[in-house]
Amino acid sequence: MRREVFENNYDAIYKYIRYLTNDPELTHDLLQETFYRFYHKNYTEHERTYLLKIARNLVYDHYRRKKIVGFFQLKSDPIATEALPDEVIERNAEIEKLYCALQQIKWSYREVVILRYIEEYSVKETSMILNCSEVKVKNNTARGLKALRVMLGGEKDV
Repeated sequence: MRREVFENNYDAIYKYIRYLTNDPELTHDLLQETFYRFYHKNYTEHERTYLLKIARNLVYDHYRRKKIVGFFQLKSDPIATEALPDEVIERNAEIEKLYCALQQIKWSYREVVILRYIEEYSVKETSMILNCSEVKVKNNTARGLKALRVMLGGEKDV
């Protein structure tokens, strides 16, 4: 049972923590602690939701302890693709711009955008993970996307 939960959720939880921390060593430490806490609570339903809540709380706690307000720029991982080198370079540059812009928006917007568009969770799942209303998720998503568009030059701030 534990091995199955680990194998089914490892990648998603790792990516989520990595997007928020941009530190591979810290990511592994927090990932390990996430599964440790999960196994000691013996959750049986909505495993990924609980794992993401635990991971989120651990990241919050880490940054509160360190009193770090901003996050470091996430360096894009190599893209495993059969694309031409020019296409890979262009894609990496776009990803880098997105990560830079993500770090400049409010934490609450960043978190929702990551869960909704990078991790591809529904509004309902996102609201469960963040322990907030679906309306707040929708509002923060819209505001976060607008802030990203402004930073990426897609629309003027009014």
